[in-house]
Amino acid sequence: MTHWSIQNDKLSVTVGINHRLWILRQQGMLPTLIRLGKEHTRLFWKERGLWYIPKGPRRIISGDVFWDEVNSRWCYSKRMIPLEFNDPLIYGIAIEGIPKPPKKKST
Repeated sequence: MTHWSIQNDKLSVTVGINHRLWILRQQGMLPTLIRLGKEHTRLFWKERGLWYIPKGPRRIISGDVFWDEVNSRWCYSKRMIPLEFNDPLIYGIAIEGIPKPPKKKST
């Protein structure tokens, strides 16, 4: 396993998110929420060519961020993991998850 640090997150928030998603999946968890602190929120949108958090649907030249029309929020990846921006309790990146349900045995 490679080591990742907060300094690496500042170079690429997207890689930091993907690294944490990989770790979560290795632990048998399903991601449910991605939380970004203030600085990492700014860097996340800067990587996508924006200097602010868009308030609603907007065309973004990025294949990993989508607007969820049903819940009116931004989501990450095709798995539609909700994003929470400018979280005052977080410095950096945090990903919440739940244990994967056991696979059903086929008979």
